[in-house]
Amino acid sequence: MAEDDEASEPGASADVGGADAPDRRERLLNLLAALLESRAGLTRDDIVTNPTLGYPPGASAARRAFERDKATLRAMGVPLNGAGDGDTRYRVDPKEYYLTNLEFSDDELAALHVAVTAIGLGNSAGEGALMKLGGIEGTGSMPIAELPFVDVLAPLFEASRRRSVVSFWYRDTIREFEPWGLTSKFGNWYVVGLDHGIDAMRVYRADRINGEITTGSPNAFTVPGDFRADTYLEDRPWDYGEGRATDVVIRVDPGFEAAFAQAVGPGAVVDHADDGTTTVTVRAVELRALVNLVLGFLDHVEIVEPAAAREIIVGELEAWSR
Repeated sequence: MAEDDEASEPGASADVGGADAPDRRERLLNLLAALLESRAGLTRDDIVTNPTLGYPPGASAARRAFERDKATLRAMGVPLNGAGDGDTRYRVDPKEYYLTNLEFSDDELAALHVAVTAIGLGNSAGEGALMKLGGIEGTGSMPIAELPFVDVLAPLFEASRRRSVVSFWYRDTIREFEPWGLTSKFGNWYVVGLDHGIDAMRVYRADRINGEITTGSPNAFTVPGDFRADTYLEDRPWDYGEGRATDVVIRVDPGFEAAFAQAVGPGAVVDHADDGTTTVTVRAVELRALVNLVLGFLDHVEIVEPAAAREIIVGELEAWSR
């Protein structure tokens, strides 16, 4: 059964040909270079048996790895020509792939190279971007920052660009989602958009998406002109953490509803009671971050449940009273 588990492939050493073989990101870059350089095209066997490309041993595993790589390149917009059988020859026509001459000077290309290599996007994503410009010689300096590169980024970026609805597994639920935009923060990539299942804006961490992305037809939604993905990540630190999301029920005194609802953002569920109090339900991953917000409203806001959040706030109040 383990041999058929495709989900184990990204970032796993089991999908390479040995300890010194390239990881998948480097393999994709090497594959793209080989397809660009080949005039006659390469068969699947030519590709998976090439030791410099680093495909796993075994015909079945190599074939599955190549099919995933092929799908990833096409999701990234690479004009990969060729069908699906083993005798087909695959190639990428440089005229269809490389950008038209942007008339960069040597100094401008050098500056671009420094900018791309200053932010690490996995082992070779920046090199792939430079390759699309025709490539430049030399190596950049050590990156001053690192951003992880996960396999779902390419189809998410493409779906966002084409305005296509996507579906994927996230926290044991299939999400049908409009990817309005992607952004990075806290060392991770996030996709921001409208979740059809709950008809509300949501932020999902890219590396927590399970399996593959299914993409619908283009031009399926419209993004407001004033939308900025970063604004959904700025002031809600309770959305980020390593645990599972929990519904936190919070009672708010009259007169403080608007301020608290604005503070927790549009994803909260607000219920108004007959006695004038308001109950706000917020989904939180990092409970302590939400507790810190509640403490700022003093005794006008009270956490009702869960018990774990109440215990945190009681502990904070006891620490203040010492």
